[in-house]
Amino acid sequence: MKDLTLGIDLGTTKIAVVLYDPARPEESRSLSAGSGAALPGPPESARQDYRKMERTVYHLLSQFPRKELARVRALGVTGQMHSVVLWNEKEISPVTTWQDKSVSAAGELENFRRISGAPLADGFGGATLALLALRRELEKWNCCGTPADLLAARLTGREQSSAMDPTFAASWGIYDPESGHWNRKAVNALGIPERLLPELLPSGETAGFTRGVPGLEDGLPVAVPVGDNQASIFATAEDEDSELFLTIGTGAQLSCTISGDTELPACAERRPYLRGRMLATVAPLCGGRAWAWLGNTVNSWLGTLGYLPLPEEVLLDLLDAAALQAEEPSALTVSPHFLGERNDPDSRGSIGGITLENLTLPNLAAGLARGIVRQLAEGIPDSLRPGRKRIIGSGNGLRLCRSIQKAVEEEFHLPLLFRELREEAATGAAKLASELE
Repeated sequence: MKDLTLGIDLGTTKIAVVLYDPARPEESRSLSAGSGAALPGPPESARQDYRKMERTVYHLLSQFPRKELARVRALGVTGQMHSVVLWNEKEISPVTTWQDKSVSAAGELENFRRISGAPLADGFGGATLALLALRRELEKWNCCGTPADLLAARLTGREQSSAMDPTFAASWGIYDPESGHWNRKAVNALGIPERLLPELLPSGETAGFTRGVPGLEDGLPVAVPVGDNQASIFATAEDEDSELFLTIGTGAQLSCTISGDTELPACAERRPYLRGRMLATVAPLCGGRAWAWLGNTVNSWLGTLGYLPLPEEVLLDLLDAAALQAEEPSALTVSPHFLGERNDPDSRGSIGGITLENLTLPNLAAGLARGIVRQLAEGIPDSLRPGRKRIIGSGNGLRLCRSIQKAVEEEFHLPLLFRELREEAATGAAKLASELE
């Protein structure tokens, strides 16, 4: 009986696989593991080893009983947005991720924006490809895509071609939403060879059919990969127009559905969703990573004082509990722009409102939780909030941190709900694949 679909999420730090049951979503099974794919490099570099990601996928698949994998009838793939990987018949390049700042470090970001007229930012695929073109490092490659696009190509035996949907294409900054094609003027101005760019297909279409995938039958349809932001929303939405969608993992995204002509502030992006709909999305570079920064900082201080560091999970739980015990109200404010922002790469984090008494660890933790939420809220105009009845949460950075949950409800004056499922992005990809004929 072919009654399940498989969803795979190539996240920034974690890989997840879901066996999704469309008839009983609550009975879906998921497995996840850290990818361990980060590569060393200079401070501005954020690169990963694609093959480690893929090996993690196959390792997770091998842990499902073969009789359950035999029930799979279709596959969906999602993953980190903005990122780029290149390949040819012999090699796969490192993945340049959305956290990479090499373009700004090279002094080229403003120039690329100017000559292309495109909404480029550090870590966007269009900016990364433009820098590689400037350095004449694209000639040997035949194809490019996100890691999810490459995985779909390899699952289907189509390694010498690539396909991409609008959700991923828009994340590269060189997509024209009006025409639904690549922005050729921008692509040519940036020196990116058009031959490299993936074929654009509608979200939810079939990219190909499985061939030689361990544990799976040949001939199963694989959906064109979809961005993890959109996949998470698709998995958790019940009434898209009355909900805000908040994901906090390594990064963070706050999204809501909009009409095509809605005006947005500079810190918000207009992103394609599914079935022709659009999203307003605020995506600061530090979400859960800002919370991890606090833990790393405390451990650094402990080391300076001669004490052993605490395990990360234990320390973050202690900081979360401390934040809930903070003074109410505290004047301490934290702006967690530690990595800059896409619309303002030079912005930096700050701690304000410090007095002789209030710089306590509970106040700092609570101030950071509020700061993480505040920078998300500032990107969604008040005009988009009427009619929104609840916030749908996802991502372990939100699910596991009670002080951030508290800050969300205080900032938006709306209930924060979690659906009864885990690995939302992988589930969304599997749910989309379940619609394949």
